[in-house]
Amino acid sequence: MPASIEAPIVRSLSAELPGNQSAVYGSRIWIRLTVTALFWPGDVLRAVEAISRLVDNGVQHGMPADVPMHKRRLSLCAAISEARELVIDVSDLNPSFPDFEAAVRGEKGRGLWQVAHLGARVVRFLPHEGVGKTVRAVLPPGPVDL
Repeated sequence: MPASIEAPIVRSLSAELPGNQSAVYGSRIWIRLTVTALFWPGDVLRAVEAISRLVDNGVQHGMPADVPMHKRRLSLCAAISEARELVIDVSDLNPSFPDFEAAVRGEKGRGLWQVAHLGARVVRFLPHEGVGKTVRAVLPPGPVDL
């Protein structure tokens, strides 16, 4: 796992959603249920906002045009670390992400910048197997001063 997680993962749940705009709504429902099932002691609304931004980005920029609509998908994973951080991974089918750091700083769109301003550490990485990339947001437990 990338270096953004400082404590081991203790619990996780995953799901797969279609790679279209319906995934944004589906991810919002899924994360509400998931953070409850994982007993995350953090701001659920912040988690909902973070995943919906990540999923929207995945739908908008992570679905290569040459992939048929019925094969477009996003993989979601939410995990709790020993430090009680919520780790949200959204994986899409496009390994490319030009200017990732500029996107997190808000210089190229606002989605990842907004996730960072929710108090999340935002990173990206390529999977060990398969195709595409994963964008990860790590949210601390409890309230976050914005």
